[in-house]
Amino acid sequence: MNKYIVEFYGTFLLLLAIVGTPFIMSSMDAPAYITLIVIALAAGSILFCNITLFSKVSGAHFNPAVSLMMYLRGNIELKDLTLYSIMQILGAVSGVICVHLMFGETPVSVSVIDRSATNILLGEFIATLGLLIVIIHGDKFSPSSIPILVGSYILSATFFTSSTCFANPAVTISRLFTNSPVGIDFSSIILFLIVEILAVFIVSKAIE
Repeated sequence: MNKYIVEFYGTFLLLLAIVGTPFIMSSMDAPAYITLIVIALAAGSILFCNITLFSKVSGAHFNPAVSLMMYLRGNIELKDLTLYSIMQILGAVSGVICVHLMFGETPVSVSVIDRSATNILLGEFIATLGLLIVIIHGDKFSPSSIPILVGSYILSATFFTSSTCFANPAVTISRLFTNSPVGIDFSSIILFLIVEILAVFIVSKAIE
């Protein structure tokens, strides 16, 4: 597969996991805490699978924050940063639309969930910072462990951060288009993107 298609496909699958899981759990009348556990397991597992399969094709970013960090650290060119980010966002939005179609919902439903509280933004900053540090040090000290490191970090950070660990601008943007419990409204998206990008610049410049 072409590396740009891989970035689309991997991010598409990630959003199927994040947005599709709550629909399944809702059909089972699962309580909210069980739904959160299953979302974390689904997201962590699909990341493990995707990174294992596609790391040698595209680098397996599936995340504009990761691509931006790799560009700032001189690991990819501007062309790849641009095309990766576009394909990741398109893949994420397509994943949300696909979930809605699979479960008989309107293809696009704009979220009204406010996640702009300061404590949630702090959680999102910590979530993104931690993910990027895991990737940098994992790549340096144990490259073969990156799939399990990233998957397990996302699984864990879903529980220990107040934002439930979006840590990905493509995930953040695409979740505007679902008025399900995992959605986020437009004003919150802007703030999430700011703290996510801030985390990228801090990690890129501060960690060798």
